[in-house]
Amino acid sequence: MTKSTHQEQVVKCSPLRYMFGGLIKHPLSITFATILTVVSTLLLTIPTLIIGWAIDELKDAGLSEQFVFYVWTIIALALIYMALYFLVGYVWAVVTLQWERDARQDFFEALQEFSMSFHDEVDSKRLLSVAMQDINWVRLSLNPALRNIIGALASIVITIVFLGAIDQSPGLVTFFVIPFFNVKVGMFTVIMLTGIPLYLWFAYRYANAVEPVRRKRSEDIETLTSMSQGVFRGIEVVRAFGKEDEEKRKFKDASKQYERIVAKEGKLAAFYIPALVLIAMTTIAFLYGGFATWSLQITQGTMIQILGLLVALEAMNFFLPRMLLVLRGGFVNAARIVDILSWKDPLIEPEQEAGSVEWLGDITFENVSFTYNNPNGSTDHYALKELSITIPGGSRVALIGGPGGGKSTLLKLLLRLYDPTMGTIRIGGTDLRDITTKTVRDNVGLVEQDIFLFRMSVHDNIAFGRTDATREEVEEAAKRAQAHEFIIEMEDGYDTIIGERGMTLSGGQRQRLAIARALVQDPKILLLDDSVSAVDAQTEFLMRKALDEVMVGRTSITVTQRLRTLIESDLVIILDKGRLIAAGCHEDLLRESDHYRRIFERLPGAQALLASTSGGVR
Repeated sequence: MTKSTHQEQVVKCSPLRYMFGGLIKHPLSITFATILTVVSTLLLTIPTLIIGWAIDELKDAGLSEQFVFYVWTIIALALIYMALYFLVGYVWAVVTLQWERDARQDFFEALQEFSMSFHDEVDSKRLLSVAMQDINWVRLSLNPALRNIIGALASIVITIVFLGAIDQSPGLVTFFVIPFFNVKVGMFTVIMLTGIPLYLWFAYRYANAVEPVRRKRSEDIETLTSMSQGVFRGIEVVRAFGKEDEEKRKFKDASKQYERIVAKEGKLAAFYIPALVLIAMTTIAFLYGGFATWSLQITQGTMIQILGLLVALEAMNFFLPRMLLVLRGGFVNAARIVDILSWKDPLIEPEQEAGSVEWLGDITFENVSFTYNNPNGSTDHYALKELSITIPGGSRVALIGGPGGGKSTLLKLLLRLYDPTMGTIRIGGTDLRDITTKTVRDNVGLVEQDIFLFRMSVHDNIAFGRTDATREEVEEAAKRAQAHEFIIEMEDGYDTIIGERGMTLSGGQRQRLAIARALVQDPKILLLDDSVSAVDAQTEFLMRKALDEVMVGRTSITVTQRLRTLIESDLVIILDKGRLIAAGCHEDLLRESDHYRRIFERLPGAQALLASTSGGVR
């Protein structure tokens, strides 16, 4: 399924369809589970009828064979019900856990498909809360909530039908074949037909009240998750500034807010008006049943049947209010999930990918502008503004400029993490928008400035861009990136598990692993975002030697503040506040661009280099 097709399906998906769509993926299982639920409810109700018949039989004929038959039938039905009860629970658990598994997988895959614009806009802590909390709440709204609601509604229908035919001749066949309305017990049916719709109406109306409460509850738990994750990830900063007590206080305040909203939801479940309707209906039925028995309109056995049915009905529906609240709350959680999944991505994959792409061809920026905060370009705050330049294929390019100049943005556009807000980028004459993101990233490699390493082995981190890489290829890349020596000194060498985000390694070690990761990928276009900023002079020299080798035969673009890189580059591009200031080789820019000369003169060692090249000594 392509990215656009997946997104179109999600956009058309309502919260209700999202909740039940996953169940429909397993039609046989959910149908079987529903039938079992209804059958188990029926088996729970039938013994009440048989007990009434048995009482009348005992009164009229004593311990007759018919009475013994009734007793054994009740025992058999009880055993069958017990087995069926566990089977129903198992089948529902399997179906809903399959739903949860699929929902979480689909959610994760959708997040992988979204461009970086999505992750700039949506906080990762919110995504974590939705992926874990909201999906789990929706699953709970399906099981046990939906399961119990189906059982409760089935008990209502079964009870009404049984009351309408309760005084027929004893025997299950007669009961189901001739369910005529019996005048003697008709009042019970009238009570049921009047009270049940009223009960359901109040229940539905009252369930609506939980929606804003459940939404606020989800937001509060999201706040707690966000706060916790932020503190855990920044624990060093918190301790360095002595902010432990303040963070404790903030978390305590957020916890109290969550406690208040949970208490409010508890009050909704406790003071539930429909429960009063159910109790009143049962009380009226009991009073009428007592009068009907006293006046000999019905037998004692029939009275036991009626009261047993009503008691069973009330027991089955005792948790219905809470289940309706959970189901309604699940709808709210589903709406939060759908809201994220239906996010409209400005980066659109091509319906048909371009044919052969000349990756070593010229890279052309045609009037390219880009803004992070508004894909539609209705803001004046641009990271790149009207950039037009051609980078010859196979050349070594250096990007230089002050903070916020747009250097890293240019690299991200070449990786197609974003598409330009305006303008076009072409590689070998092919519009980058006509190439799928997967193909782009298979051929364009990045060594980022803020190195991210995963909690996995050193080998797997280096081979992350090419999972089929052999151990020999990984070790060769590590050697060329000057990382092999410190790797083999680790406890398990290349099998050593790196800590979260590589925090157990130095900055230089992380950067050398990142360079090795890019070398294994063997990209046609190599992007380096200030990749040697955290290494000493000796290591930089060795890394530069390795990079000189791998830059041969490919286009390389380096964000740098290093003299040697600028001098050895075929093309130096100067960016300032997103605009192109100048471009050319080092010597030409030094002569022709005052802006470049001012930047260059501030770099360490520049004055000495200028003095030596001019032949003058002050």
